[in-house]
Amino acid sequence: MKLVLASEEDPAGKNIVARLLEFFDFERSSDHSGAYVCGEVFLSTIPSGVTRMNKLPFAAEEVIVASKHASESGKPTLTVHAPGNIETKELAIAAPGTIKAALKALVDARDELKLPYKVSLEATHHGPTKLIVPVTFVEVGSSPQQWRDTKAAEAVARAIMGAAANPVKGRQAIGFGGPHYAPRHTEIVLRTDVCVGHILPKYAKVDETLVEKAMRATDGGVELFALDWKGLDADARAKILNLAKKFGVHAARGHELLKEAKV
Repeated sequence: MKLVLASEEDPAGKNIVARLLEFFDFERSSDHSGAYVCGEVFLSTIPSGVTRMNKLPFAAEEVIVASKHASESGKPTLTVHAPGNIETKELAIAAPGTIKAALKALVDARDELKLPYKVSLEATHHGPTKLIVPVTFVEVGSSPQQWRDTKAAEAVARAIMGAAANPVKGRQAIGFGGPHYAPRHTEIVLRTDVCVGHILPKYAKVDETLVEKAMRATDGGVELFALDWKGLDADARAKILNLAKKFGVHAARGHELLKEAKV
């Protein structure tokens, strides 16, 4: 079973939960107090912040978190990312197929609902990092105005359920380079068969330990390093190419992957 989780402290999370209950056939769970179930998907909330969570309220094979996204810009944004603290090299388990499915579903829902929101992957950031199952965040942001937007919450609810039911299979990758909002990797995931899990952006101090941990923390393994080539300096490029060779993983520039998609 998969678990959709939100914090009772999170206004966007509560809004998304309300939309899940409104638009999908969730019923009260007889197995877990306070939880709901729809097919193979559980829905539950916890009283504290999800990013600080060290254990699940009950067992599940994968977690998708309905969450707010906050930024100083306050721009309307729908985002997807894997959690992890890059600075301390503590990474949650990423689910590239779930991330890809959620991103594509967000675009579809955004367009169908005619929402003035940007859809984007984000680089790996924040917790939780102690769970032993894959975790994906699907978020609405970036200010209280958007957190209360019922249509944006509906888009996230649709994306969560689509990703829970139909994760996408493809070449699984770690993304390297670029800014926090990862425009190149967003484009790659939307336009190719590549599924990106962890994204280590240009400000990350990439070394062998971090890359090896990111590979281990990718559910189903990694066969590709997807590089935002212009979003990396020369030293970082050389280091990543050497690590790809050492780990036996193909490294590809973003424009190469996009060129393949046009053939």
